[in-house]
Amino acid sequence: MRGLLWVSVLLMGLWSVYWFIGRTAVDRAAVGFFAMAPAQGLEAEHKGLSVAGFPNRFDLTVTEPSLADRQTGFGWQAPFVQIFSLSYKPWHVIAAFASEQMVLTPYENLSITSEKLQASVVVEPNANLTLDRTTLIGAGLGIASSLGWDFKAENLRFATRQDPSRENVHQIGLDLLALTPDQSLSRLLPEMPALIEKVHLDAFLGFSAPIDRLAGQSRPELQLLEIKEASLGWGDLAVFAKGDLPIADGSPEGRVDLRIEGWRRLLPLIEQSGAVKAEVLPTVERMLETLAAQSGDAEVLEVPLIFAGGQMRLGPLLLGPAPRF
Repeated sequence: MRGLLWVSVLLMGLWSVYWFIGRTAVDRAAVGFFAMAPAQGLEAEHKGLSVAGFPNRFDLTVTEPSLADRQTGFGWQAPFVQIFSLSYKPWHVIAAFASEQMVLTPYENLSITSEKLQASVVVEPNANLTLDRTTLIGAGLGIASSLGWDFKAENLRFATRQDPSRENVHQIGLDLLALTPDQSLSRLLPEMPALIEKVHLDAFLGFSAPIDRLAGQSRPELQLLEIKEASLGWGDLAVFAKGDLPIADGSPEGRVDLRIEGWRRLLPLIEQSGAVKAEVLPTVERMLETLAAQSGDAEVLEVPLIFAGGQMRLGPLLLGPAPRF
């Protein structure tokens, strides 16, 4: 018994030494990230770092983190973020976000609120810590833009994983449930239900370089968007999409095939977007009726969304400049 006691004490002592070594490594890694950020084109600040969680976890808390990418103009700020990892599995981390945070973009700032927002990130246990998979779940999510629009969602589920058959390609999945659209959209479509039931996306993203600890230097660019399945359900309006979009220098080229059930609901949005003038809308409606007749159901429109030459077309209808990625 005395021997077992000494063995237990020895193991506990060794584990304690391991934890404190690991704690020091986590603290140095966090300090090093903020110190090296300017060399990677980032502005990174905080007002405090602490590591706890003995004996089984490393719990890093960053107070008032602020990140900004000087090249793209994107940034993020929050009152705090907590990053947890098991002491015996440090390549798998879980992040818990504050109930309020801010995403900064060159075009607008987004205020994000949530009742719960947590992420899980798993990297490969190699020198470059290459991203393997991620998960993001949220509840009571709200996004308000500095441009005046906002929306809410009761639940958010987002996940990514490496595609083992292709280099630098990740599969992504997104589900947004029970969305409350912006009031301006609701006013345009007053007969629609108050909630959008579901938005779903299953797609693949291809990048120019691995997403790893060197991403700040290699700057992975999006080169491919493959939409395996995308859908939106809102009352009697249902939209389905699939297609491939190769991307060069941020400009997509290709087509996405759309199936729109209850397509007439979108006519006010087409007019409001400025793609067509009010006096031309009846002509556009008749043109779309002709296209819908080819599907065998006058209320179902099957039409390609075409990206070419920096422009975007819905069948023969020019919508305007294509978005850049």
